[in-house]
Amino acid sequence: TKAWKATSCLWWGVAAMGKLLSANFARLRKDLFFWCLLAAVIIASLVNILNSARSFEVMTESGYGLTLEDYYFNQATLMGVYCALFASLLLGTEYSDGTIRNKLTVGHNRSHIYLSNFLVCLATSLTLLAAWLITCSLGFFLMGPMEMGVSGYVTYVLVAVGFTASITALFTLVGSLSSNKAMTVIYTLAIFLILLLASSAIYDRLCEPETQGGMVYINGEFITIDPTPNPLYLSGAVRRVWECVLDFLPTGQALLMNEVAIEHPLREMIFSILFTVMVLSAGYAAFRRKDIK
Repeated sequence: TKAWKATSCLWWGVAAMGKLLSANFARLRKDLFFWCLLAAVIIASLVNILNSARSFEVMTESGYGLTLEDYYFNQATLMGVYCALFASLLLGTEYSDGTIRNKLTVGHNRSHIYLSNFLVCLATSLTLLAAWLITCSLGFFLMGPMEMGVSGYVTYVLVAVGFTASITALFTLVGSLSSNKAMTVIYTLAIFLILLLASSAIYDRLCEPETQGGMVYINGEFITIDPTPNPLYLSGAVRRVWECVLDFLPTGQALLMNEVAIEHPLREMIFSILFTVMVLSAGYAAFRRKDIK
């Protein structure tokens, strides 16, 4: 009897979740903002790859050995902006239209509501990611193949899927806790900007050379200065800690992809899973206690 009740509860939960997802995706298909955002991503990617192709041609003629990957991933950090805009408007509308209150009234529990909102935001974010990558694939015909090969390309795509899921989980948390649609947009964009600036600061510090020196121009002539230790250079355990912090942040992964500087893809994928699970758990715990009027 207990087994039967447990099975019945499980199937009821799956069915309820399916209804929520079906309603969310039906709403998504009619969402004008989603289609406009998708078109904007495609147009931006197309303009970027065409401009990159012209730059590639000029740089090649000048003797600089650039490759397709130097241009292909240079919109990685923009994924955060796209995800922030969509997630904040979708979830903000849940409150402004009273949809979330209606879902609770008809008997849906908060865990199903929270998870279904995350899944529809994730599906949208991955659609925007695919639109960016597919559109930029035009570069294969304009600039030739990538030096990293198929395996390297697939690895970068998997990392992109990981940090997209992470940042979507973060924006789902913000959107589920903020009842004001306009403020939700501000919050998500502000959080993204803060994380991006923090990641950029960490990356710049990690890029500091170990020594200083080289040529300087003094009194009309160049003088060679002997290399000296750079006080800003991070080494040892401190460097490893900051590298892990950069790899853990979704904006850090996006920045590394933008610079084609991903060195630990497996670690970054594991960090993306951990980040997503941690943020979803924290978000649901806070959403469960939120007073929804």
